[in-house]
Amino acid sequence: MSRPIRSAPVEGAKLIAQAIDDLRRARAVLVQTASPKAAAAVRRALRSAEGARRHMDHRVARSGERGAS
Repeated sequence: MSRPIRSAPVEGAKLIAQAIDDLRRARAVLVQTASPKAAAAVRRALRSAEGARRHMDHRVARSGERGAS
């Protein structure tokens, strides 16, 4: 039997979207200022945040399915 998925926080998707926007702006600034190591670190953080968004989307979708049953 699988573990139940916790419901997604109401503001979670908005907060993750804001973090992704902030990271994209930071990446652009770091690329313009020729800071390759810092830009690479922000790229990694951006990939992580995008993964968190996908996870949140999955939690929202799954909690909706369970509520419909």
